[in-house]
Amino acid sequence: MKNIKIKFYGLGFNDINQAKVFIYDLFGNIIYEGITYNNEINICIREKDIYRIVAISSCSKIINNFYVDNNDYYCFSFYRIIKNTPITFLLTDYYYNNLPIEKGELILNG
Repeated sequence: MKNIKIKFYGLGFNDINQAKVFIYDLFGNIIYEGITYNNEINICIREKDIYRIVAISSCSKIINNFYVDNNDYYCFSFYRIIKNTPITFLLTDYYYNNLPIEKGELILNG
């Protein structure tokens, strides 16, 4: 048995906009059912086996097979991650706690 971490790209943070995850063995038996937290799950499964993963978010679905080898970390991506909803956040000054920044220019690289 081996502890692995599975990370999903394209989800939210903490417990917001997370995915429901199902993992099946080669015979179709469900070995894991749960919800991601902060885009990740941790699971203990057998090494050198093939598993089927089904992950469902509000925007899309992943169905894929993966082989557990000597890696401890596996990644999957949700491709339909763009939502047409506005995002509001509060910027505060680094040196003065709780002092909101009201004007300026924000440049996002990515």
